[in-house]
Amino acid sequence: MMFGQPAPKSWYFSGEVQAEALNRLMYVAEQGESFVLLQGQHGVGKTTLLTQVQAECRRVGTSAIMINMSALNQESFLWQMCGAFSIVPRREQSESTLMSAIRDEISGRMLCNQKTVVLLDDLHRAMGNPEPLVQFLTAINQQTNGGITVIAATAAGLSPQLQSLSILKVNLSQLGVEDARVFVVQKLGVVGVDLDCVTRDAITEIVEYGHGSPSRLNRVCEMIKVACMADPGVEVDSPTITALMQETLLADVA
Repeated sequence: MMFGQPAPKSWYFSGEVQAEALNRLMYVAEQGESFVLLQGQHGVGKTTLLTQVQAECRRVGTSAIMINMSALNQESFLWQMCGAFSIVPRREQSESTLMSAIRDEISGRMLCNQKTVVLLDDLHRAMGNPEPLVQFLTAINQQTNGGITVIAATAAGLSPQLQSLSILKVNLSQLGVEDARVFVVQKLGVVGVDLDCVTRDAITEIVEYGHGSPSRLNRVCEMIKVACMADPGVEVDSPTITALMQETLLADVA
């Protein structure tokens, strides 16, 4: 519950760019390919897209786990993988033992005809070089005839060697003006804002502020929700949006 109202259900915006990226990633997962990179600037919705891939995989009966790579080194990543697979190793076990346990688990799943999709978010923020981990997982893919697929999101350039491991590059770009407008209208509806109280120039102002970034658009929509809850009769027009951004410093947030 939030402010006496039920929290909104999970919402995913499926514009043209997002739909194409999702279709590409699902194709990779369905085909049992080894490794693919999802690339895009900060705020374009890579994490949201990975979450949607996870949901779609589970919907069709494919096991999908997501791990945020921020500040993870090789050992901590392996422990995260073991936890996701419900493997309970002893604390003194070596990295090679952890790798063997993960390999055996994936092989066992494939014997039951169950593929696994591993979604790695913020790969560029991993501690050290993530290339050996990716090579380890792609090697299991080959050994199990497609038993594991790795989809990794990154906002920064990776090593040429790691780039070369990706069977294709899926680029998530910023929203176009029309998609951004649809995003705003849908998001305002999801958070419970009466669209009759929002003027067309306000929508235009939000779109211009967002610069095609879903995270920026989402941020200002959430602020409008708060403003409407504080004053249910308020008319949200262009000056209102400008005032909200100035008062909350949104205009200075990238």
